[in-house]
Amino acid sequence: MGKKATLIYFRFLGVLITTALAVFTIVLGRYSYQNPSNGFLFPIIGLGMIPVLLANLVFAIYWGFRWKKWIWIPVIAIAANYEYISATYQIPHKQPSYADKGNSIRIASLNVQSFHGDPSVYSVGEITGLMKEQRIDVVCLQEFAESPYYSFDSINAQFKEYPYVAMHKNNTPGFGLVIYSKFPITNRDDLFFGNSNNSAMWVDVKVGQTPLRVFNCHLQTTNFNQTKGLLKNITLGGYYDTEKEAARKITDKLFENALKRSNQVDLLCHIIDTTKHSIIACGDFNAPPSSYSFHRMKEKLQDGFQSAGSGLGYTYRYLHKTLRIDYIFHSKELTGREYNSPSFDFSDHNPVIMELSLKKEK
Repeated sequence: MGKKATLIYFRFLGVLITTALAVFTIVLGRYSYQNPSNGFLFPIIGLGMIPVLLANLVFAIYWGFRWKKWIWIPVIAIAANYEYISATYQIPHKQPSYADKGNSIRIASLNVQSFHGDPSVYSVGEITGLMKEQRIDVVCLQEFAESPYYSFDSINAQFKEYPYVAMHKNNTPGFGLVIYSKFPITNRDDLFFGNSNNSAMWVDVKVGQTPLRVFNCHLQTTNFNQTKGLLKNITLGGYYDTEKEAARKITDKLFENALKRSNQVDLLCHIIDTTKHSIIACGDFNAPPSSYSFHRMKEKLQDGFQSAGSGLGYTYRYLHKTLRIDYIFHSKELTGREYNSPSFDFSDHNPVIMELSLKKEK
């Protein structure tokens, strides 16, 4: 094979790989948020959306440096996933400062990871200190738990700046929920998910004369920590059967949990449809922006990161900081003023903090 023929062959191979990757990326972006009950594996494959998009970016740069028209193939694939990209990254900007807060609310959501199994004056104090520093009005905590040495009453005492408390004590230790509020709580309810340790709750608060419903959600876990041993079998196992079995178990668990989350988010959306007040729905949804759960919530509410966020959005502190699974959603009539997710060492999640302005209801 001559030099020219070799160049043509490798160019053809490059175009073929670029095209195949682009088609896969577009299909993945289109079907990753389908309901898992349809039997698609795309909701699981969608967890790898970031490396897939980065691979397209590499090909775009390659063809760009070579001044070839094939650059449009990966560019189109990336553009087709604009919605996912905007839910993961927002162009950095300076968030405005408002001298007149007016009719507004500052809310925070945090999975406290059961205070690392050891709630104490120190660990709880770090969280209350963060809330005071951020001037939070309503605090929503997931995986809220007590210990034999530090009771719920002791924990509540550290949140003394919040006179209104609604607590959901899950039957499974370490899976409780709580909402602390500076505004009066006028109504509340607990949401139990069948066949799951996870749950949700909501409260109605009154901000001035404006009623507002706040959801605190903890959807079915991803089991990332529980599958670490299986991942080890895949990467270090010496036998093919062991690797295959571990991979199958991981896939089955991820699919099972995605299916449970889809049912849970459908229940939430049903309640949202019957709610007359403006809504803020926050918590640990255990689902990335490429998921059915995220898109289902987006059908009803706006994503706080997209309406007021800046830079790279991630909330899970591990897995190379590539996962955003904690959210604050809000009704369209609420306006996002500020959104941030500061690094926080006392959990495997970062808190999500948002300030919103409210319209007075007539």
